[in-house]
Amino acid sequence: MLPLAVVSALALQPSVVPPLRNARQPYGVRCVERASALPLARAPPPAMATPSELIDLGVRVDTFAPQFLWLLIVAFPRTKLTERVMGPLGPLLGLSLVHLAIVLLAATKPGGTEPILIFADVFDPAKSQLDGMVRLFEVRDFVAEEWPHVLLWDLFVGRAIWLDNLERGAPFAWAALLLTNGIGPPGLLLYATLCLGSGRGLPTMGYVAEE
Repeated sequence: MLPLAVVSALALQPSVVPPLRNARQPYGVRCVERASALPLARAPPPAMATPSELIDLGVRVDTFAPQFLWLLIVAFPRTKLTERVMGPLGPLLGLSLVHLAIVLLAATKPGGTEPILIFADVFDPAKSQLDGMVRLFEVRDFVAEEWPHVLLWDLFVGRAIWLDNLERGAPFAWAALLLTNGIGPPGLLLYATLCLGSGRGLPTMGYVAEE
């Protein structure tokens, strides 16, 4: 009789009974409680590109974008697309702005004015110009400036050859353009030779003498 009385007393006072440890809450409630207990995670701010990374990007643009323009004037010199793209000076101006950004970024970095001091030795007749240029090309940011510099001026000359040849129609002008893209001035010499050899006279490259 005693156990039955104890059980009855406990039944009449439910607050005395401890909560069951094995009672499980619904899954959704547990997830909400756990999520609220965790600290709020903040997304890290986007990393800013460093000057060196921006310089690398600029060099990449000025290296590969001109090759598409060369393809137009070499392989498709008389198509409407080539005339529409390469006729205006816009593409060269856009690439020149990228080059200017490279120059400014390189010049404002620590030690960015170092090439200026070396230039003084390059233009000193008493010293070896070649040795001075070797020293310049040991400066990474100088190479970053000089490489697009060469590519864009070669493209400028190639555009001039293409425009001149639209009127002159010299044979094998494509070979002169390829050579200009490869090593620069010899391509211009080849184009002049092709014009003279075909009886078309020395290319004027846009110049018209006053009568």
